[in-house]
Amino acid sequence: MNYNGYFLAGMLAWATACQAQTVPTTTTARPTGEFGQTADNLIYSAHTMGQLRHIVDSLNLKHKVCELRRAYRSQRQGQAHYVRLEADDLAAARQALAAGITPEEFKRQFPQADVQRNLLVIRKQENNGRLAKREPSTVYESIPFNNTGEYELRLPGSSPAPGAGRAGWVISSSPKTPYSPAYVEGFYFPAGMRQVPLPARYAALVQYADCLIDTTAQIYLEPAKRTGVRYRTDIPKTEKALLDYAQQQMQQLTMPGKVEQQTYWTSETRQAHRLARMDQVAKQPEFRELLARAVADPATLGATDDEFEEYVARYFSAKKALEYKRNRIVVGGCSMDDSPRVHALGIAKLSAETVNWETFLRAHLDIMNDRFERVSDGSYAQAGRQTYLRELEELDINVPDLMLGISLRIDNASSNHYFGSLHRLGRALAETQQPQALENRLLAIITDPELDDFNRVLAYYLFLNYAQNLADKAAQPQKIAQLNAAVQQLPSYLAAQATVAKPKN
Repeated sequence: MNYNGYFLAGMLAWATACQAQTVPTTTTARPTGEFGQTADNLIYSAHTMGQLRHIVDSLNLKHKVCELRRAYRSQRQGQAHYVRLEADDLAAARQALAAGITPEEFKRQFPQADVQRNLLVIRKQENNGRLAKREPSTVYESIPFNNTGEYELRLPGSSPAPGAGRAGWVISSSPKTPYSPAYVEGFYFPAGMRQVPLPARYAALVQYADCLIDTTAQIYLEPAKRTGVRYRTDIPKTEKALLDYAQQQMQQLTMPGKVEQQTYWTSETRQAHRLARMDQVAKQPEFRELLARAVADPATLGATDDEFEEYVARYFSAKKALEYKRNRIVVGGCSMDDSPRVHALGIAKLSAETVNWETFLRAHLDIMNDRFERVSDGSYAQAGRQTYLRELEELDINVPDLMLGISLRIDNASSNHYFGSLHRLGRALAETQQPQALENRLLAIITDPELDDFNRVLAYYLFLNYAQNLADKAAQPQKIAQLNAAVQQLPSYLAAQATVAKPKN
């Protein structure tokens, strides 16, 4: 997935997401279920949080100041009108668009044309996409408001945009296919497209995100292999021998009695019973020998699973277990499959134990943003897919700057810059312990005329997702009213479209 464009799906998701789930704003109200809870109601144990706090202190991350070393520029953008024609003389229609006809005249000559006016359109380059065989392309995307006004033109290669201050068309057409009629379509930019520098105070946020989320680091190592339901890998003989032995020995150990077993499978004692039996098996010399032999086998890299990695982490080396986890990319079998999230949590925990901040933060942010090859954040699954902002706030790093830094969009980001999902980040920020400060900052960004329109609109969507996910439903009308007041300071062609209807109580 191209995460530079990941914001769009997130922006469109807020309406259904807020109906499926609300995100609590207090620590006591956070729901349980996805990963289980610790005594502190966090997804990491007190021991793991202690290790993370040590990393934050040792790297001085609490007070980290990142020098602004580069200038950033906005994505190319502009006000546009969209036209589409699926009937009539399409060759003549395309010729008229290429000659520079106005949308009004086009509608007069081709009455069946669909014309949508006053859209904010951005331009971006894509070198790849969800489809592995997709060629590099130039994409023109309009930003929807209130579930309307979403259009996309995808042109092969690098397509030049209409220059700033110069009217012009971007045109696309397609012949009839078994799936769609023949059509011609285009965006008309009355004042062209422009690209502006990101003001220093916003560039500093992007730079802070790059400082905290090392752009030279990756979660997965170069030879990592895909595993999961749809990517089965043959288990190496040494690994299989260990797993078979462990399972056989554990089955022979004493199980709880009949009465105890009725609660055993439905209580938190299940994990304690399992680990106690594992520890007994692990004391046996044969287990230790099989484990050492499997770890020494290079064939195990990329071919491991959760059970084997747990044995390695608990009875051999956390560092080696992290290496195994980073050598396989878990792909879910369906959107209800949480195994990629569980895998990311395992990487985050082992990264904390082995003092690997860069890998920890990327893994935790992937859980927060549901950033996996097969996302799991459909409306039917959201009740069990939390975002875990509090874990970062507990570490006392500058979470607001980090969240804003991965929300802004720029054209010349570092190659490995982390872009967040506005939908997921909005849900996460609804957990913040500093709601008033967050709201003030987002509203100030929306109303800032020095910032490009696109990033102001992204702040609008971030605030909207935040407000819709507040646990306090009674507060939502006030938040929406504040948002609508800020929206009035957007360019006039956007203000009316962006105004949000008051939520029903």
